[in-house]
Amino acid sequence: MKYLIDLHTHTNVNPHAYSTLGENILEAKKKGMKVIAITNHGPALPDSPHWWSLRNLRALPNEIDGIRVLKGVEANVIDEDGSIDLNQYIYEIMDVILVGFHPVRGYPDGKDKEKNTRTMINLIKSQKADIIAHPGNPKFLMDYEKVIKTAKEYNVAIELNNSSFKGSREGSEENCKSIMSIAKKHGCYLSLGSDAHFSQSVGDLDIVGGLLEKIEYPKELILNSDTEILNSFLNLRKKLKPKEIPDNV
Repeated sequence: MKYLIDLHTHTNVNPHAYSTLGENILEAKKKGMKVIAITNHGPALPDSPHWWSLRNLRALPNEIDGIRVLKGVEANVIDEDGSIDLNQYIYEIMDVILVGFHPVRGYPDGKDKEKNTRTMINLIKSQKADIIAHPGNPKFLMDYEKVIKTAKEYNVAIELNNSSFKGSREGSEENCKSIMSIAKKHGCYLSLGSDAHFSQSVGDLDIVGGLLEKIEYPKELILNSDTEILNSFLNLRKKLKPKEIPDNV
């Protein structure tokens, strides 16, 4: 199946990404895509955009050159309680919030698997995250059974990150395959993301898509399968998310 929705992309407002939003849109249109999410990094990461840039995503139209553009962020976990590095001004304008582990202030490393598991469960239960970003990262190991079971219970999606199979997080492959299997067992929502840091990678979901086909993952649980499935999930998340969050920028 060719997926026409990409829920994890970056632009060059993150200095370690190399394409503009316009270039990403052009690539998405060239590939016949329907939806992309802009998910630049949250402020705790050293080369993230200033939070004003994230807030001002509200200036963008919902559709650009025929491509639906979701305003999003890849936020960071910053403590064991599952707090994230956003403030209310950013949080309230976002269509979709990805949250993942990165080596940032308050959470500099992921050596303790039990701590990582506890932290991620706290995050999921807080309902601030719509999607858990690249959970297969071997630098932040977790008990996937416990985390995915909680994600299912709280209607939070688990990401399968295509770039994790292309060297961006070396050693992720087997973890991601385990995540797929456990998620299928529990009937958990999955989100597919290219994690594009250059325009040519936008929509690159072939590896994770192929693996999901092999295990016959239910289409109705893959957010990228159809805009109706995505819309239904985002509407559900709006009802579940807290209206306000503390300022952690």
